Amino acid sequence: MARAWVLALAALVLALAVLVGPGSAAGPADADASCQPDKLTVYKMVMHTFWSRDRFPKHYPDWRPPAQWSKVIGRSHDASYSLFRLGQPASAGVRAMAESGHAEVLEDENQGVAGVFDEFNAPPVHSGAGWTQAEFFVDGNHSRVSLMSRIVPSPDWFVGIDSFDLCVDGGWIDTITIEVDPLDAGTDNGFTFTAPNWPTEPQGVVYRITSSHPQHPAGSFYYPFLKRLPAIATFQFIKVKEYELSEVFRHSEDSQHFDVFRAEPAAPHPNSIPVLGADGADGVQQEIEEQRLEEERRLQQQELTTLGWPLASGTRRATVVPAGDKTAVVNSILNTYGPWGVGQGQGQGQGPSYSLTASPSHASAASTTTSPASVAPTTTPPPRSQRRKHKTVRKIRAPRDCRVGEWGPWSECSKSCGIGEMQRRRTVVKHPRRGGRVCPPLLETKWCGSARDCAKSYFKW
Repeated sequence: MARAWVLALAALVLALAVLVGPGSAAGPADADASCQPDKLTVYKMVMHTFWSRDRFPKHYPDWRPPAQWSKVIGRSHDASYSLFRLGQPASAGVRAMAESGHAEVLEDENQGVAGVFDEFNAPPVHSGAGWTQAEFFVDGNHSRVSLMSRIVPSPDWFVGIDSFDLCVDGGWIDTITIEVDPLDAGTDNGFTFTAPNWPTEPQGVVYRITSSHPQHPAGSFYYPFLKRLPAIATFQFIKVKEYELSEVFRHSEDSQHFDVFRAEPAAPHPNSIPVLGADGADGVQQEIEEQRLEEERRLQQQELTTLGWPLASGTRRATVVPAGDKTAVVNSILNTYGPWGVGQGQGQGQGPSYSLTASPSHASAASTTTSPASVAPTTTPPPRSQRRKHKTVRKIRAPRDCRVGEWGPWSECSKSCGIGEMQRRRTVVKHPRRGGRVCPPLLETKWCGSARDCAKSYFKW
């Protein structure tokens, strides 16, 4: 007999191994089934109630008070949190909500609780049959939802959902409708809707009310001829929208590829011109123009030095010319117009020479002495052929990478109540030039806020 039991047990284990198969155990498959944590999803919850005399004729309340529903209390959370759990005692907050419909204790319990992502409420339904709705947030790390609404009047009865996961196989459910049965909080012994207060001592556990349990003929939901109670309420979850992060900033790569420059405040120069524009574009253009002018001056000086011509000076010296030497007078006049005049390069191969003869009518003018103020100083450019010859002489400069400042402080959350955004920025200190590395992102955004930051009056409808 014992051997037969052993053989049967072995066959059962083998059959289970074949049915389960490899990879079906909780492990990597569960990790892959989770939704992405960088997506924020908005869901609409719609509660439809069907508590009517036609469906539930026994003890149907018509007055003091008539059949109705309290407001809906809901939470989106992770696996570490539970609003209530079948087979376990209800918390003080759930007990107060199930017995009186007061949610203050439950809200105080959930303030600052780890694992809760969003708190939401829906208005009460003031009749047995009706509907109400609310919206809430979930993300990849907080994909479960729990909620409850009290049956009014009742000893400690309510309807609700415990830790329903809206993420299935790595994706968000588009829409789903869940039928619910009445639940007993296990804190009151009443059997009817209008039963007086009769506390359960010691406190029991949360359990499901069926057509035959509790098995007492006085029970308002006791219908022994029914296999299952009609649906008294449904909860529908509809995906409204998804938010996704547009960019992820990897600080380790950023610090390796880009130089961070700390701008030091400098005292303004008395002759400085203020930079216009918040992005410093005018300052960049001014710097480019200064470098261009400096490059032109350097090339011009290099050309003059290569040809052996003396550089033009800002001052002129007075030249004394003999009164009877006409040629010397003409050469002196030409000499004041630049380094290519007569007398600066004759016979030395430094520039062209000119042979000029003064006419008799200008003989008297040739016998004068040239003064510095008689001729305005002028700089004559080199010949076009020489400019073309030295035009290609350019100094190759290395590319300049973009340089950015440090991150500024985070801004205030865009919403004081609910999910919002925080931003911080940094500015460009040096723009890239000559094919240098482009600038990294200048704006960073992250989620902030929660419905837990809202005042209590926000949840009272």
